[in-house]
Amino acid sequence: MLNPLSKIKTLISSLEDLKLHLGRADLLIGEFRANAQLYFSIANACLRNKTILLYGGMGANKTTLVNLLGASFTGQPFSDVENLMVSGHPEQTEEKMVGFIDPRQWSIPAGANLKVLWTPWARSRWKVINEINRFPSGKQNLFLEILKKRKISYAGEVLEPGDTCYFATMNPDFSATYPLDEALLDRISASVPAIQPDSLSSLYLSERTQDVWKLADELPRFNPSEFEELPSLISNVELESRVELCIVCLLKDFTLCERAPGYDKTQLSGAKPSRGLCAGCHYFNNPELCCWQVDEGLSDRVRQDLRDYTKAMAFLAERKGDVEVLRAVAPYIIWHRVMPQRSMLERPPYYGARKLAFVSDLIEKSINRTMNERGEMNMIFSSAVDGETSIAYAIQELSNYDDPIARLDYLPALERIA
Repeated sequence: MLNPLSKIKTLISSLEDLKLHLGRADLLIGEFRANAQLYFSIANACLRNKTILLYGGMGANKTTLVNLLGASFTGQPFSDVENLMVSGHPEQTEEKMVGFIDPRQWSIPAGANLKVLWTPWARSRWKVINEINRFPSGKQNLFLEILKKRKISYAGEVLEPGDTCYFATMNPDFSATYPLDEALLDRISASVPAIQPDSLSSLYLSERTQDVWKLADELPRFNPSEFEELPSLISNVELESRVELCIVCLLKDFTLCERAPGYDKTQLSGAKPSRGLCAGCHYFNNPELCCWQVDEGLSDRVRQDLRDYTKAMAFLAERKGDVEVLRAVAPYIIWHRVMPQRSMLERPPYYGARKLAFVSDLIEKSINRTMNERGEMNMIFSSAVDGETSIAYAIQELSNYDDPIARLDYLPALERIA
C-alpha cells in the first residue's frame, strides 16, 4: 500500500499523464519547481478548516481541478463531487445550498420540532463554492458564518459537518459579479492565480481524447484512513526557529503604524496610508518598509495560515520547514488581504496590474531585513525577555535602532514589564 505522500505523487503524475492538469511551474522553493494552483490545492486538501481561493479567468481549470482532487481525496466518483458544489448567482437561495424543511412537516402537532433536511453540500467535508463573487454581499455572509463557526445554522437547527476542506473559485470582475467582503477575504487562507495554459500545455491538452469524467476514474483514490491521516502528517513537520521569527516580523512589518491607535493598523477606520495618513511620517517613502505601502494590517489569523501552509508545502516538497518555503508561500497568504498604495503599484514593473508581484517584493524585503539587519536587535530583545540581560540595558540598546519593530513593538513591550 502506498503511503499518503507517495499516493499524492502518483496523483500528480496521473493528472499530468492523463492531461487533466498542465500548468507552468510558477511556484519556486529553492531548486523545487511546481505549479502553484495545483500544489496549493493539494496542500489545502492535506489541511482542515482552511479555505483556498482560485482566482482567474474562465477556462483556467479552477473548478475542474478542485473536483478532480475531491474525487481522489474523498474516494467519490467525479460526477458525485461535481454535484456537491454550490455555484454563485444572485438568485441562489439558502434553501438550495444548506437545507430546507420538508413541507409535509407543517402538519405535525404544534410545539413539535421541525427537522431540517440538510443538503449534500452542507453535510460534505469537501466544500466547493464555485464563482463566489457572483453571490451578492448578503449571501456572502452565509459563507462567512460557516468559515467562522465551522457549523451551519438553519431554522433553529445546527449542523456540524466536522473538519472540512474549503475551496472557492472566483472570476475577474464582470458585470454580474460583486466585491468580496473584507471580513470574508480575511477568512480565505490562501489565494492563488489560475493562469491560462501556455502554448506547450495547450498542445498537450489538445491530445486529450476522452471526457474528463472518464479520465477521472483512472486517478488514484485515498481511502478514509489515508485522508484522515494527512493533517497529522502536516502537523509533524517542524518549522525552523528562523521561520517563526520571520513570520512574526512579517506581520509586524505590515501592521505596525506610528500614527494608528496602539501602533496597530488594524484599528484604522477612515484614515489610511492611501488617504494621506503617512504624509510627513519618519518612515514614509522608505522603499524598504511595508507599513506605508499597504492600507491594511494583518490579523493573527495570517500567522497561523503562514505556519500551516509552510508546513504543508514543505511536506509536499519533501524538505524541512525553512525560510525558502516561507518565501514561496507567504505571497499567496497575504496578497488578497491587503490593498497596495496605487502610486507604488502603478509603477513599473507592476503597471497597476501585478499586485501579487508587488506584495511578493514587500515580503522579500521584510524577510531579508529580519534575516540580516535585525539579527542583533532580536537577540537583545529575546535576552531581556528570557532574563539573561537587564530590561534597562535592552531598552537603552534598542533605542539606537531606527526600526519600526524596535521602536513601536519591542520598546513598549519591555517598558510594560520593566
